[in-house]
Amino acid sequence: MTEFPMPMHKARVDTCCSFVQYSAMQYQQLRSIEFFREVDTEEKARQWLWQCRFDGKDFVCPDCEGEGFWQHRKQAEIRECELCQREVRLRAATVFGNSKVPILTWLRAIFLVMQDKRGVSALQLMRQLGLRSYRTAWRMLLRIRHALRQRDDRYILAGPVIELDGASFGRRETRNQSEVLVAIETKDWVNDRGKPKSRAGFAKVLVTEETKKNAQQFVTKAIKPGALVNTDGSQSLRNLAGIDSDYQVTDGDPTIIGRWLPWVHRFISNAKTWILGTHHGIDKKYLPAYIAEYTYRFNRRHDPNTLFHRALFACAQASHVNLPVLCA
Repeated sequence: MTEFPMPMHKARVDTCCSFVQYSAMQYQQLRSIEFFREVDTEEKARQWLWQCRFDGKDFVCPDCEGEGFWQHRKQAEIRECELCQREVRLRAATVFGNSKVPILTWLRAIFLVMQDKRGVSALQLMRQLGLRSYRTAWRMLLRIRHALRQRDDRYILAGPVIELDGASFGRRETRNQSEVLVAIETKDWVNDRGKPKSRAGFAKVLVTEETKKNAQQFVTKAIKPGALVNTDGSQSLRNLAGIDSDYQVTDGDPTIIGRWLPWVHRFISNAKTWILGTHHGIDKKYLPAYIAEYTYRFNRRHDPNTLFHRALFACAQASHVNLPVLCA
């Protein structure tokens, strides 16, 4: 990075990159030792976030699309367009907006959330990052989950075969139970020995009551028209418009379920175990946020070393949302 003395405590910065450039389809792989070695200062953390905001570039003006900029020396989180003088704040209009937590701490939080399939609880995050309050850690996790949920909302399931089923999370006797609709692609492939195999592909989840109307809305939004969808014998999931559906009555028989809906039931079982194991149960009003985190990691489980970079990109690109909305 080259700086030239300029008035108004600004410096002109040549567009350069301190780490691997990427596009929407190319993310840098980082293991724990590499992350903590490469992202160890606030300045480096800011550079990562700037480039995630602008798709791998150091700056792109929202008004004139110019890429040259002035870097404020005393206000490190502000860059000004060289052409039209538009000021852009690093955190503005992102999930980091109005947060006083350092960017380096934010990046470390995202890394901890992504580094293990069990995720991290707010208490664990507070202890590992040295935060002063549980509330700060909890709110950081809410914002991260909001970004992950927005990212996965962009995708549509296409098949070739999709499993669709409903489930209940929580306990009815404590009035803390929620119904969830889950759809998962089944992908066919051939292993190294030439033997046909199947595995779970992308998953989509909606926390809502299992009714015909809700199921139809979920299918319309989450599944490609004309896709082949397998369901159980539930009346609310049969004969939904816009898809080629088939069903089989399972009656809870594990043999039938294992053959007809193997991946969706495994997803539901593992998600429940994760909620009880890592978070020791949650309030049902926050279930959509927690399920979004679990689903995001599940959908990218085959490339674990890029999870942090993908999640940071999602957080940088997600729209800002007020905390009262997330906490409501």
